[in-house]
Amino acid sequence: MNNSQLQSKISFLEQELKEARHQLSQDIQNPSTITSKLSEGRSYSFDPNALPIDTVIRGCIESLNSYGFCVLENIIPAGDVSSIRQEITEAQIAIGRNLRTINELVDSKELSDQALLDSSNLQLRPATRQGRPPKPPNDIVWMPQYARHLAHPLVVKVARLMLDDHIRIAQLHPKKLHTANPDDPDGDFFGYDHFGLPRLYGGGKNLREWHTDWPHDPWAYGGDNPNENIGCIRQPFPDVTMCLVMIWYLTDVDPDSGGTWVVPGSHKDVRTPRGTSDGITVSAPIPGEMQIVAPAGSVFIQDSRTWHSAPMHSSSTQERIAVINRWCPWWLSIDDYAPGSRYNSVCRPLSHSEYLALPKDLQPLMKHLCSEEREMIQEPILKRSKAASEKVDKEFRARSQNPDSRLRANEHIRVKVELLQK
Repeated sequence: MNNSQLQSKISFLEQELKEARHQLSQDIQNPSTITSKLSEGRSYSFDPNALPIDTVIRGCIESLNSYGFCVLENIIPAGDVSSIRQEITEAQIAIGRNLRTINELVDSKELSDQALLDSSNLQLRPATRQGRPPKPPNDIVWMPQYARHLAHPLVVKVARLMLDDHIRIAQLHPKKLHTANPDDPDGDFFGYDHFGLPRLYGGGKNLREWHTDWPHDPWAYGGDNPNENIGCIRQPFPDVTMCLVMIWYLTDVDPDSGGTWVVPGSHKDVRTPRGTSDGITVSAPIPGEMQIVAPAGSVFIQDSRTWHSAPMHSSSTQERIAVINRWCPWWLSIDDYAPGSRYNSVCRPLSHSEYLALPKDLQPLMKHLCSEEREMIQEPILKRSKAASEKVDKEFRARSQNPDSRLRANEHIRVKVELLQK
């Protein structure tokens, strides 16, 4: 292709780019246009019972990259949903009672960590990090039926493609969206959810609580208390998926029954709802918002940067039962801070017997929670490292045999750089 042809092609592409940018600006001005189509068509949702597995995986990755979320349907078989839902309900009651007992003992008298661990009235486990107070056991120990599905191959595959080959489940807890009885004493700990938000359910259809999730949440679940603050990334956030938040729905969800509010594409926005300089009102609707629709047994997966809100209102008579967990790559620092925190659900530990009782395919994802297990970099990364090592060795051997032939080996490499103006 000669210079004239190249110039014509450039002009054509520039015109196409101009038109595309104009269309994009129109869509940004009217975000509800795209969101309406996305919501009605549910093109973010994929059913492995109805589609080829490769199509499901590709669709989930594309949806996560484009919208910031996706739904995997029928991950928990329909026949298992009812019994697991009952298990989750009972687990939340037991977890709440255990937390209240811990709080009462800690506040009522000075007890050593060992005395707390030895107490028969409560469930505590040694922290995985030295010098930390003991914590409640990981919530998974209360949910053995659910544990059998947590490491579903499709869920793990999507997580690995989005995060890295070696991944961890950093946090897990059940969550009940209250309807008629928001003051249920056996629900969330002290009438709050697991990160301190007051129960505002019943607050009206137009009430929101927009936020991003750790590590992209400026609140960091501790404010200025260094004993509770688990850290947050400085804005503007890098364009990297660092955490996937998953909500496992054990009841059907839609706009009337607890569907999660999301703002599609917000994971690519430089702002965050709780950002002090971003001009976003956390309690008000946002143009382009939508609610997730999914059948019981589905898993909603979102990038932690995505703006989202639990519904603060439900017209359904049935409480929404779900399990929330956060999946991270091996390189993300988890549970390194908040040294005095006893109650947050980040990296709640497992005893060795509890770890060994987990399904075999779940153990690698929770190995970091057991102080008696040695976690090492997993095989896919070892294979990558071995290949890199062999490449270096091969090239240096080739150079030692014929140094002159390697001098121009990188002539085809071009790195784009723009000169800054003074």
